[in-house]
This record gives sequence, C-alpha cells and structure tokens, in this order.
Amino acid sequence: MNRFAGKVVVITGATSGIGRAMARAFSAEGARVVGTGRDQARLMSLADEVELVLTLDVTSEDSVMMAAAAIEDGLGAADILINNAGIGLFESWDNTSMRDYQRILDVNLFGAIRITHALLPAMVERGSGCVVNVSSVAGKRGYAKHTAYCASKHALLGYTTGLRKDLTGSGVDVIGICPPAVDTPFFENAGFLDYKEKHEGLKLMTPEEVAADTLDAIAEGRRERILSARAKVLWLLDTFLPSGVDLLQKLKK
Repeated sequence: MNRFAGKVVVITGATSGIGRAMARAFSAEGARVVGTGRDQARLMSLADEVELVLTLDVTSEDSVMMAAAAIEDGLGAADILINNAGIGLFESWDNTSMRDYQRILDVNLFGAIRITHALLPAMVERGSGCVVNVSSVAGKRGYAKHTAYCASKHALLGYTTGLRKDLTGSGVDVIGICPPAVDTPFFENAGFLDYKEKHEGLKLMTPEEVAADTLDAIAEGRRERILSARAKVLWLLDTFLPSGVDLLQKLKK
C-alpha cells in the first residue's frame, strides 16, 4: 500500500519504540518522513530510513521553531504531525514533586502543543492535514503511581478534542491514539523496573502494531482509537462500573 505516498510526515520521539516503528511504517508507504528526537546517535542510525532527521527538544520553544523552519525549507509544509514524544514516572503521589509534574507535563502536553502550533498554521492555510496526538489508555483511566503521567495524558486528550472542534470545517483532522502497555523501554525508563514480572501473562502490544493501527486510523479519519480490546473493556468498566473496578483492585491486594 502507498496510502501516504509523497506526504510529509513529522514524527516526534522517532528515535526508538513507537516513534521509530511509525517512521518505518510511513516510509514503507511512500511518505517523506521527518524523524525528530534529542538523541543524536539514535537520530543518525535512523537517517538511512527516512527523508530527514532533525534534533528536536519539544520542551524548547527555540528548538521547535528551528525545526519547523528546517522542515519548511527542506520539504515544505507538513501534511501529518505525529506527537509521539513522551516520558513517564512510576512513583507514589507523595514522592512525586512539583518539578516532576512540570517536567512530564512539559514533554507530554506542552511539547505536543508547541510543535502543533508551529506546524498547524500551514495546514490550515492549505486546507488539509492531520495532527495525531499519541496519548495512552492512561489518558482514559487512572493508574496508581502514575499521577503525573495520567494527568499529562488526560490533558493531551482534552487538548485533542478541543482542537478538533476548533478546526471543524478547516480540512485538518485531529486524532487521539490511546495505546495500552507497549513492549518498549518505557516502563524501565519511568522507574517501573519489574512491570513485566508483575504483569506475567499480559501480552504487550508491539510498537509495530501501534504504528499499523495509527496509520489505519489516519487513513480512516478516526477521531480517537483505543488500541486493544482489553483496554477498551477496562475503560468501559472504569467509566460505567467504577465501584466494581475498585473492588477488583482491592481483591488483588
């Protein structure tokens, strides 16, 4: 398939995990992929697989504006923006500092907003484009020891919904993607070192599965997609039968 042939696709956090899998998936469908990230060595290893790699720190306004200018100069206006860059923290509320909250929100929420505001005007002017915000199932329901991460991903979905309504009739789509646990170094990096041991038997999604589902969601013009049946069931239970979910969690303890 070449559903995205010639499309300029900008991906944040493209140096590993979901972002790298998306870069490969879009490239395989003919897109002109711009892979961005902070890790220079990983960016260089990605260079042969995409059209352009750019150093980008989504927490820096200057870095975002420089990257946006380089994309415009090198490839023209972006057709698709994938806001994938994100970090987590596995820690109890009383060991999560205000600095921790600020750091996670700055990457997961404000980072997405910064790059969106830099690239979106050209999409609106052209009358076509797509912004994809990679949230999480943790943006739909809460998890213990993930207060900062859940707050950032809930907020990102709120921004996604509001932006979609703002852009009604503009020709620009805004899509929220909510993966469940994915087989990447995310949990180790967040400090949840024994995640797999504590969830023995749980089949994690692969980054490639997340990428494939995301490309399908864009092609189909979906508003939001929760990427696993199990995650959908948990979200529905948490929404319509929260007391039952609370009881199950107590029984687990």
